[in-house]
Amino acid sequence: MKTTGIVILVLGCLSTLGGIIGTIGGREPNFAGVTFIVLGAFLISRGNKKKEEEQKKKQWEEGNNSEK
Repeated sequence: MKTTGIVILVLGCLSTLGGIIGTIGGREPNFAGVTFIVLGAFLISRGNKKKEEEQKKKQWEEGNNSEK
């Protein structure tokens, strides 16, 4: 999930940069890439949170196994 988020984030940044350059060139503003930036950031955040939850679960399981 984290890798996908990074790829989408990079594509969003490039798309937004292209929109800015197009706007400077006289075309209508197109900042649809911002959507991909938000989606990519969400996926990266969710991937990090999921990894953290797995580590906490593993620590909790190890703590309960050592008590038995």
